[in-house]
Order: sequence, then structure tokens, then C-alpha cells
Amino acid sequence: MNKVIAIIITLLLTACGGGSGGSDGQSQTPSSTTNTTTTTTQSTTNTDTQAQTTTEEQAAEEQITEETNSEEGMEAVVVDESFDFQTDVPVSVSIGPDVVSSRAFINICQQDATLTNEDTCFLRAPIDSNGLTVQILLPHSEQKLKAEIWYYSTSIEPLVYNWEFDATVQQQEWKIN
Repeated sequence: MNKVIAIIITLLLTACGGGSGGSDGQSQTPSSTTNTTTTTTQSTTNTDTQAQTTTEEQAAEEQITEETNSEEGMEAVVVDESFDFQTDVPVSVSIGPDVVSSRAFINICQQDATLTNEDTCFLRAPIDSNGLTVQILLPHSEQKLKAEIWYYSTSIEPLVYNWEFDATVQQQEWKIN
């Protein structure tokens, strides 16, 4: 009787998967002693297969963990010593004298911005017939700009200019004449 109980407990544990989570059609309980012997042989084979699969998975995980640990964080980054991690681009903006004939206001903003506000603009300043020269700092070289010169008089249409980064020159300049 003890042997039958031991076999049934073994079968129940194997049929339930032993806590491995999956139900691969092994949840059928034996209905007679003849089936018990057959099921025991199948469950032993399934247990061996599961053990091999688990061992293979653990070996793969250990290999991935070792690879990850050897190349973690800043140690994994290889950077040329001349690279200074600076992406800022200074741009010298010169607005020539007599571009405007009366008092006006200039906005230099991101070219693709739909709204002209302080979140999308790098410069917002008054301008007159003397012109203006300023240095602005862009966050990266892919930034495209537009300058809109608005007159205080509503009868004059605003002037619009565009600028893009020029990789062929060392110092970026934008001259509006």
C-alpha cells in the first residue's frame, strides 16, 4: 500500500509539473494500476527532458550574465580621447545695418516650430536700423533655425530668414543683410 501511495504522489507531482509552471497535457491522473506503470515511464522520461532543458537554459543565462557583466556601464563605452562630449554649437548671428528701417523685433527660433514662444526660441530681442550682432548656443548641429523680424507697425509684413548648420566651416555664422 505504501508503494502505491508513493507512486501516486510521484505521479501527481510530475503531472502538475513540479512547479515549473507549464501544463503540457500531463495533468491526466491514472485510472487503473496498468496505466500507472505506463504513466510512470512517461513521466520519468518527461522529467529527464525537463531537467535537460532547465540545465541548458541555466547555462545560456549564465553565459548572457557573464557577457553583460564584462561590458557594463561606462566601462563598455569606447570613445576617442579627442571627443569632449559637447554637442553645443555656437552660432554668431549678424543682422546688418539698414535691414530694418524702423523699430522691429526679432525672433530666432526652431525652424519647424509652429508657435513662436520662449520654449522654441533662442533669441527674442528688439532691433533697429543699427543692426544687431549676438552669439547664440544651439543644443546640437542638426538644429535648423528661422529668423522672423516683426515691425512694430502692423502695415509692414514680417521678414523671414532660414539657417542650417554648415559642416564645411569651423565657426558657424549667420549673416542677415
